[in-house]
Amino acid sequence: MSVKQRGNGWEAYVTYKGKKFRRTLSTKEDATVLEAIWQREIAQGNMPTKMDVNKETGKASGWTLRQAMDRCHENYWRDSKNEFQMIYLQNIICKYWGKDTPINRVSTTAIFDWIRYMKEDRGYAPSTCNRHISVLKRCLDNAVDEGALTTVPKFKRQSEKGRERLEYFSKDEEKAILSEFKRLGEHYLHDYAIVAVDTGLRASEVLQISSDTLTKLEDKREDGSDIYGVYVADRKNGEGLVMPLTKRAEEAIRRRKKFGTHVSNHRFAWDRVRENLGLMNKCWHTWRHTTATRLTEKKWDTANIMRYMGHKNIATTLKYAKWNTDTLVGGSNLLE
Repeated sequence: MSVKQRGNGWEAYVTYKGKKFRRTLSTKEDATVLEAIWQREIAQGNMPTKMDVNKETGKASGWTLRQAMDRCHENYWRDSKNEFQMIYLQNIICKYWGKDTPINRVSTTAIFDWIRYMKEDRGYAPSTCNRHISVLKRCLDNAVDEGALTTVPKFKRQSEKGRERLEYFSKDEEKAILSEFKRLGEHYLHDYAIVAVDTGLRASEVLQISSDTLTKLEDKREDGSDIYGVYVADRKNGEGLVMPLTKRAEEAIRRRKKFGTHVSNHRFAWDRVRENLGLMNKCWHTWRHTTATRLTEKKWDTANIMRYMGHKNIATTLKYAKWNTDTLVGGSNLLE
């Protein structure tokens, strides 16, 4: 059967085993897609799916947000280098919207309210908001591609101009975070954080290291003790390396043996620590920014920092390495 206009809307209509299925939608396109989905299910011997229709927009969909996330994950993110990060972001998005929310309920107005919530209530930087927005948009785009939704609502990316990431952890903040991890019994995150800030490795790269790959290096520390490095097989730049370790990072790796679960699996504990300390504007990746910042403050050569951090472009290093007042004063002293 073909869709028919009913008043100000369009009606999708099929019958199955003597039972009638009718839904009126706001556009002919939505009604056509819905009827096609029903007819496909009937051809497969299935009862037509119960479809949710948004009374405000007239859009229909049989997918929940969780289903849309799972389908998109299978199509785009599974086994990718940033799979864990995508899972983390998907879970945060589902927590806000509700995993059982039909995707047709995600309207432009609701999206603007969500963006306002991320900026004002959660204190997210524009770049953080944009990562969340990109994940949700990709999921809805995929739903359109698979015929589960007709159109995607309007998304508004946040301007990042002049708002490059300026966040890093001060020594006092680092001390407070590590103390809070211990107080809460989150010893795994405690060790994870030490290795992250003392190596600059990404959360996914920490998962690659193991105490079995510890290697004594030829150089020694200033106090005469041996320096050990740990092998990282695959960094984002595609190159493996032996990463030299601080004493406490070496101790954390020997104690932990291997980091078996990604930090995203501990996000509730991490969120609790950030909330307790008033650091919701900073994320786990801030440890990496902190590493680059401290190397810059120690006046290490930028080219060396670039290689240490595994950047392909020195412009990235300059963005990550923040300058504080003391560093600038050092420059004025040189010009004196």
